Amino acid sequence: MIENANASKTPGESFEVTRYVGVGSVNVVAINPNNEKLRHYGWNIPENAEEPVYSSIKTDDNGKPVKNARVRFLVQVKDMETKPIIPIDFWCRSDLRVNNAGDKCQIIDAYGRTAWATKAEVTDKKIPVYDNGNQANISLPYKPCHRGEEELVTFLMRYLNVTPKQVFDRLKGEWVNTKNPGRLTIDNWGAICNGDISEIANYISQFPDNCVKVVFGIRNTDDNKSYQTFLSTGYISNGSVPNKESGDYPGASRLITKFMTGRDESTYTFSASPIKEWTANPTEVKEQTGTMFDDSGNFVADSTKDDDDLPFAE
Repeated sequence: MIENANASKTPGESFEVTRYVGVGSVNVVAINPNNEKLRHYGWNIPENAEEPVYSSIKTDDNGKPVKNARVRFLVQVKDMETKPIIPIDFWCRSDLRVNNAGDKCQIIDAYGRTAWATKAEVTDKKIPVYDNGNQANISLPYKPCHRGEEELVTFLMRYLNVTPKQVFDRLKGEWVNTKNPGRLTIDNWGAICNGDISEIANYISQFPDNCVKVVFGIRNTDDNKSYQTFLSTGYISNGSVPNKESGDYPGASRLITKFMTGRDESTYTFSASPIKEWTANPTEVKEQTGTMFDDSGNFVADSTKDDDDLPFAE
């Protein structure tokens, strides 16, 4: 279900791909592309190659089967002369997102806002109250949130320019309710976990020319490999412009700072400046390229959202 989305404001070959860092305005050109679509956008895939698989079934620590799906958006960067196409991934699972203790579950409302609630609060349909006495910033009705659901809903709401429930009033210094907020929910999460992205495709098709600004970066692994990644925790309005003095997007700086808090700076490379090609050594002129597929033929580009990252809004 979706309500009150709006048009957004305007401001290599084969298996190799140039990496990018910085803030780029992107438009979705394909979702979970098949080989024919990938070839159309420049990938040199053999005619006898197997089709990409976007869903699977795995077992959790208790031996219970869990459905996993990758929702892959091919996005074109509109504010670069070469207009490259970059894949961004969202990982969806059929199980609910719970804390390590197992006594709280993440919940999500129709405005895309999330909180953490006990079983009793969910059963009694109550707004959670935290240890500091404050109520969670969430509305009834809400529902338990699946793993990956918050990130996917957040992207869709920002990409489709859905009017938020609240905006920050800089004059008052507080969050205030909007007059006509939009809503967006995933009505059939099970279908997505089975690899059926028709609901998402329908949402995107309502505003095919929309764009949103994404913060791209590089993730470095212990075995000295570097992969394209992006911040899946937040996005920037397509109408935003860089600060005239610093050349950076203030919103991107805040997102990067928040994400990197408590993380190893050697693992990630991000920039709040406009997007550009990345090189392993900034003093070198050569392009940095790498494979988009691993040894098993799976895509390697990923988002920066960790399944184990379960923050509490206490």
